[in-house]
Amino acid sequence: MATTTYYPFQPSSVAPFSFQPSLDGDTYNATVTWSVFGQRWYLNIYALDGTLVVSEGLSASPTGLSLQSLSWARGRAYSTTIDPHGLNIGGLVGLTISGASPDAFNGLQSCLITGPSTFTYPLSPNPGQVTMTGAASYNVNLVGGYFTASTVVFRDQTQTFEVTS
Repeated sequence: MATTTYYPFQPSSVAPFSFQPSLDGDTYNATVTWSVFGQRWYLNIYALDGTLVVSEGLSASPTGLSLQSLSWARGRAYSTTIDPHGLNIGGLVGLTISGASPDAFNGLQSCLITGPSTFTYPLSPNPGQVTMTGAASYNVNLVGGYFTASTVVFRDQTQTFEVTS
């Protein structure tokens, strides 16, 4: 099962913010620097020997929306968010479902947006009776394409990096 570690972002005018995430089983050095030219923050991931692995402009992911309902029928999960999700109806969107029980509902899912507060995604076999509905979030993985199993997501609302490995 994946583990998520949280790193509160604390910018400083004296030194870059830094932390040591575990990504795909290895430890890396991460720094967040301000680009005067670009007028934005950058996440820089370095191997422990100092080799730059990735430098990515910081893009924030919104906080997840609580799910009002979650169910399963005929090979699909069906969900309704408490508040409107703001996604385009008819679109396919990668949403991360978390906090649902049974756990089979959780994970990155390719969701078909069916209404202002509804979406569905393929899920087989039947995961069982829902006991917790959880939340759905659209996550911008800042290290996508560089690491296969780990993700780094920045939440602007809480100013926190979420590292899942």
